[in-house]
Amino acid sequence: MNEQLFNLIEYTSRSVFLTGKAGTGKTTFLSQFVKKTNKNYIIAAPTGIAAINAGGVTLHSLFYLPLTNFVPTVEYIDRNIAINIPQLIPHFKYRKDKLKLFRKLEVLIIDEVSMLRADVLDMIDMALRSARRSPLPFGGVQLLMIGDLYQLPPVVKSASEQILYQHYKSPFFFDAKVLENISLITVELKKVYRQSDQHFLQLLDAIRNNDFDSLDFDLLHSRYKPQFNAQESYIYLVSHNYMADQINGERLKALPEKTRKYDAKIEGEFKEHLYPNESELILKVGAQVMFIRNDSSEEKRYYNGLLAKVVKLEEDGVTVTPDGQEREICVEREVWENNKYYADDDNKIREEVVGKYEQFPFRLAWAVTIHKSQGLTFDKVIIDAGQSFASGQVYVALSRCRTLEGIVLKSKIHSSAILNDSRIADFQFQTRIDYEIDELIHTEKYNYALQKMLQTIDIRWLKNEMQQWLNKNAGSKSVVFKKDGKGISSTDILQTIDELALVYEKFLNYVNAINQRERKEEHWLLIENKSVGAVQYFYDKVNQEVFSILIDLYSRTKGVKGLKEFNKSLKALLDNLEDYLSSLTSLTLLDKKLLQNKKERMNVKVEKTASHLITCEMFQKGKTPEEIAEERGFAISTIYGHLAKMASTPDFDLKRLFKEEQIFQFQQIFEKETCTGLTAYKQALPSSFEFNEIKILLEYFSSRAGKV
Repeated sequence: MNEQLFNLIEYTSRSVFLTGKAGTGKTTFLSQFVKKTNKNYIIAAPTGIAAINAGGVTLHSLFYLPLTNFVPTVEYIDRNIAINIPQLIPHFKYRKDKLKLFRKLEVLIIDEVSMLRADVLDMIDMALRSARRSPLPFGGVQLLMIGDLYQLPPVVKSASEQILYQHYKSPFFFDAKVLENISLITVELKKVYRQSDQHFLQLLDAIRNNDFDSLDFDLLHSRYKPQFNAQESYIYLVSHNYMADQINGERLKALPEKTRKYDAKIEGEFKEHLYPNESELILKVGAQVMFIRNDSSEEKRYYNGLLAKVVKLEEDGVTVTPDGQEREICVEREVWENNKYYADDDNKIREEVVGKYEQFPFRLAWAVTIHKSQGLTFDKVIIDAGQSFASGQVYVALSRCRTLEGIVLKSKIHSSAILNDSRIADFQFQTRIDYEIDELIHTEKYNYALQKMLQTIDIRWLKNEMQQWLNKNAGSKSVVFKKDGKGISSTDILQTIDELALVYEKFLNYVNAINQRERKEEHWLLIENKSVGAVQYFYDKVNQEVFSILIDLYSRTKGVKGLKEFNKSLKALLDNLEDYLSSLTSLTLLDKKLLQNKKERMNVKVEKTASHLITCEMFQKGKTPEEIAEERGFAISTIYGHLAKMASTPDFDLKRLFKEEQIFQFQQIFEKETCTGLTAYKQALPSSFEFNEIKILLEYFSSRAGKV
């Protein structure tokens, strides 16, 4: 693993674009990084297949982004063409679990970023700023973007080009407006593991860089064989799905064996655009297939991109002979998982499996599209580039193969088909960093730790949120604040929040001033000591002066009829405060834990007082059933039903509900033991007795007679 690169991402807040030629190990770095990092991360990708392959989610599903063009303006835009900033904002009304996830996020990993459009990255920026209540780019979240801009570009439909080019220099992610305000750096992996032939590597470099002076067309066209008859273990690389489907269909039909269909087994949430291969896989003995993932068993019998020939088809297994091997292997179905991210009670981001797709891990592979070949390695390929290849596709197609000798060109590749964008080279040249990484880490790790601490402590968001809640509930009689058993006003709470914000700003200015001095141990110790005191102050003050007061209000109003919306909004405010306090408990400054004396705080999950207990408490305080019904807004029959649940208690005063004559009449029939059930008692008693009254009397006498 590239330790320098890991340390850069782990110990600074720098956003990084990780790139490199095909076969340089970008995917390997990603898998190793997520195993080792202590940061809260989410993996996402622009497309469903890329997301599933990376073990992540799609960007649109993660952020609830609209499937339309976005333009960064407040001016009127025809919604049939695109949406503007005011039209985008309503999409960011996230649930509390999603807000918690985004607020705990530290690094967003975007795989296959070459396919990400600039306007989509700007929407992600706005989503994170909104969710995290922060004006910083991406709300202060670090980005790790992985991909090769010389491979597949972002897809822009012709109808979208005009509106996007009015606002963006190009559709590439690096021309997003948000990136104008951050110091993004490019790190390029340079060692190629896929190819070793230097002549072939030089040829690929020349194509990648549009270097026609160095491009040896004679060497390239030595692989031009228009009359070549496709043999087993060769795979066609084509530009469009219909071309691959046509070739695969014709080759499958030509086989004499019977077809067999295998249906995928799908559980939970797994939408069709996420399917890694055909949900109805049709095979024959003799078919050429390509594995689309690595063997998950310990045997490691196959890998992603390996070709094989089908030799036997059974219900629970498909036996194949891998290319270049003599031994047969029986392949069983593999499972792909669709994951969602959530933040747990310990402020860690976890993955939850919400759907599964089970199918044999290969597809028909006499032909495959360039798009689906990205990231794969082949030994023998047939390429028909023609004039149909898009920018970057010639390089992708050629670089899939291990050797030049393994390539067959069905048509010559002319210079017009090598269409790489000069803006890519300009961007990477301006942002590339190579030898300065260690110096950058040393310089920025202290700043990163400090800014992370300041961002966590920052309480200024609370004033706006508290004011909005008060405005929303200004007319509610239920807003009765109490502190130490005495009433206080909303003005008192807002004043406390103002004081907290003022203290934070003084603390912010102090530590930033110290941090700007020459880096010395004594200066850092000053910041550490001040930070310990600040975290303790904010934890205690918010807990005692705001959180506990709102918890008291919540415990008194939860479950009361007519206050459902009131308590819903109060609970949301309390959840945000609890998340804030929880983040302070685990806050560190480099290796220094900052909260020294953690005092217990009340739990937001106040138990709801059962409705019948509220009724009985009011009854014990002297209120009549009629008064209780009027005050609580319930029917009188409901109140009698509540009281029946308490009639078995020793101190229940039956004479407050019934006259002595009524009690005597019921007792006479009860002692005869001839009635079973309320209906029998109703028939035996005078017609003036109601069912709810009978229920109370029966409960009362049964409990005292030792009967159930």
